[in-house]
Amino acid sequence: MNRPQTINKLQREPPASALAKGCDILFLPCAGPQGTGEGSDFLARFLRGHLEPECRLLIPDMPDPENPHYKPWKKKFEHLLRDHGDDELLIIAHSLGASVVLKYLSENPPIKSIAGMFLISAVYWGLENWEVAEFRFEMDFQRHLHYIPNIFFYHSKDDTVVPVSHLWHFAVALPDAVIRQFEHEGHLYVNGIPKLVEDIRSIGKW
Repeated sequence: MNRPQTINKLQREPPASALAKGCDILFLPCAGPQGTGEGSDFLARFLRGHLEPECRLLIPDMPDPENPHYKPWKKKFEHLLRDHGDDELLIIAHSLGASVVLKYLSENPPIKSIAGMFLISAVYWGLENWEVAEFRFEMDFQRHLHYIPNIFFYHSKDDTVVPVSHLWHFAVALPDAVIRQFEHEGHLYVNGIPKLVEDIRSIGKW
C-alpha cells in the first residue's frame, strides 16, 4: 500500500477542549502476557510515573489476555464505563486494547463523556493477514466517533507486531485525528511515550 498524503498531518497541533483540571484515565492494555517487562507493562509504569498528581489512572486486568476474544473484552470495557462516575474520561489503549475501544465506541451509543482517546499501536482489523471477524470494524465505523473531540494515534515504524501500515489506514479513516509516528519505539515502548503525556496536558490545560 502506498503511503497516503494524509500522513503529512503528523505534526499538526491537537485541538483544545474544556476539560477541567484533574482527570480520570482508563488504560486498556494489549493482549498477551502482562507480567513485568511484558505486554503493556512498560507503558503502565511510564504513565504511573509521569502523569499529573490530579490524574486518577485505572489499569484493569482484561479477560484471558493470552487467548483474547471480543465479547468478554467488550463486556469488561462496558462495565468499566458504566461503573465510572460522572466526570469526563480519558481513554488510553494499547494494540488490541485500542482496537477493542474503537470497535465498541463505534458500535454502541455513548454512555460516558469521553474528552480524549489516545490509541497506541492500534490494530486495523480486516487488512490482509488481519482478518479476524470478531474484531473487525464496521464499514463506516469512523462516522460514529464524532462525539469524541480529541483522538490521537501513536505508532512506531519499527513495530514488528502491528505494522505501521495500520496507522496509515487509521489516518485515512479518521482525517481529524492527530497522528504521531515514531522511528525506533517498537511495539512495547520500553521508554514510554513522552509525547503522549504532552498531548494529555494539551487538552487538560494543567
